Amino acid sequence: MKQYEMLKDIFYKTIEDKSHGMYKKEAYFHSLQVSTICQYLANQQNIDIEIAGIIGLFHDYSTYISQTSFDHAHRSSLLVEDILKELQCDEQDIKIIITAIKNHSDKNKIDDCYSELIKDADVLAQYLQEPSKQFNEDYQTRLKNYL
Repeated sequence: MKQYEMLKDIFYKTIEDKSHGMYKKEAYFHSLQVSTICQYLANQQNIDIEIAGIIGLFHDYSTYISQTSFDHAHRSSLLVEDILKELQCDEQDIKIIITAIKNHSDKNKIDDCYSELIKDADVLAQYLQEPSKQFNEDYQTRLKNYL
């Protein structure tokens, strides 16, 4: 899959068109930070860096478009699946990406390597953004395990 740059352009265009205020700011800051962390972790784990970057970029996608985090993991996975299918991406890559995005909110569960990667990257990004924030037990456990 050599489509990260194209997908990044789609992400930017959609955020510009459909996101506003703090959601737009958060979309750029958090999503790019998580995408970069995902790529770093993927490199360490010898898994596909491009797929990891796509997962990180789109993991909260529906939140920024609809301005609500309600069921955002599932809703984001559906939106991303449509985009990937329209671009005629590899079916196995699509499955990996949408599964990881769908699973990323379940920080207390252990899933496949890409799902774990996005969970760790999401928690690490939130910690780096707000190191004094009091995180719930699942986040704390995941952060301690990573660090």
